[in-house]
Parts: sequence; structure tokens; C-alpha cells
Amino acid sequence: MWPPRTLAITDRRQLGGRGEADDEARLVACVGAMANAGVDAVQLRERDWADGQLVRVTRAVMAATRGTRCRVFVNERAHVAVTAGAHGVHLRGDGMSARRVRGAWPSGLLIGRSMHVGDATDLADGTDVVVFGTVFASASKGPGAIVVGVDALAAWASTPGMAPVVAVGGMALDRCEAVRAAGACGIAGIGMFARAWQQGESSLTTLVQDIHAVFRDGERAE
Repeated sequence: MWPPRTLAITDRRQLGGRGEADDEARLVACVGAMANAGVDAVQLRERDWADGQLVRVTRAVMAATRGTRCRVFVNERAHVAVTAGAHGVHLRGDGMSARRVRGAWPSGLLIGRSMHVGDATDLADGTDVVVFGTVFASASKGPGAIVVGVDALAAWASTPGMAPVVAVGGMALDRCEAVRAAGACGIAGIGMFARAWQQGESSLTTLVQDIHAVFRDGERAE
């Protein structure tokens, strides 16, 4: 489904691995399970991995998600995304422009970007999806993160010509209605999806279905 109602962001440290090989295996298994549960998009955000390791794991993720509608994004490194056959690249707010990426890489590559209050809105030009936050307090961001709330989300989402906006930061099922009303097409998160995966397939599938039910009126055909 596009735009994404659910965007899961990876953090292998939350998956309980016991060493590098197990970390990789658990991440691939987790992403595969999320895709099978119906998650619309996954952002591989293992920023400390070398290119070679990230290419290898991304290829394994692409194999694990084959046959699903899940779109796989690689964080920041477009060359890795293209080499590994991922669907897209996710850019930092201060990263290269989407237009530069479009000029250098295949036209079919999806582009996401993280955006925050105070960023120039034209940085979103040319993107396929914007991930905006931090909307609510988030454990992954720490106490120093600037929490902007749903009013800022609504202002961003209503910007003329803005790409579809996914809300991030402290997301939970009971906050979906508020961010949907503010104009978000979906939510992104790390811990909520990782915890659901650890609780088992049924818990993960139920979470995804419940989130999608909130955003069902905004669904659009592929």
C-alpha cells in the first residue's frame, strides 16, 4: 500500500541478538515477519554497518519480503539501495537533495526524507514520503529531543504540494486517530513493531491490522 500506513524502522539492538551473525539473522527474520503481517514499508536504519554488510543484509531482506507489498528503504545510502535491489532510500533531513538522488540513480527509486520543525519545506521536493517528528516523546530519541505535537504535524501535512506525511515519535495504536486527524497517512516506529514481533506472529499481525483500520479511509490503490 502506498502511501504507507505503517513504516517500521529497524534497530537490531532491540531484537535480542547474540552476536553479529545472530543480529543479522534476527533482523532479516523480523523484517520478513513484518512484511508477511502486512507492514507497508520498512526502513533499514543500521547506520554503523559498512556498505558490504548492509548490501548483504538488504539482499537477504529483499528475499525474505519477496511476494509481499512491503517496500524496503535503505537509510541514506542510495548506492547500497540500488546495488541490493531495495525499493528506495530514506534521506536524513540534512542529507542530499531528492533532486540530486533522482539525477544520479534510477527513476523508479522511491525516496523518503526525515523532516522536522524549522526545516525548509522545499527540502521535501521530489520525495515520495516525508517522515515528520518528533510528534510525541520517544524513548529512542531520549529526553533532549524536541517534541512538536500534533499541531505542528498538521501544519506540515497541510503545506501545499507536500508529499504524504508519516508521523514518527512516540507512536502507539491509541495515538493513530490523532495523527490521522492531523493529516498523516500513517505512522512510523521502532519499538512498537520490534516488541510485537518478539511477542509472536499473532501479536504483530493484530497490531498492523489495527493500525491499518484507523487509516483505512485514506487508502489508495497501488
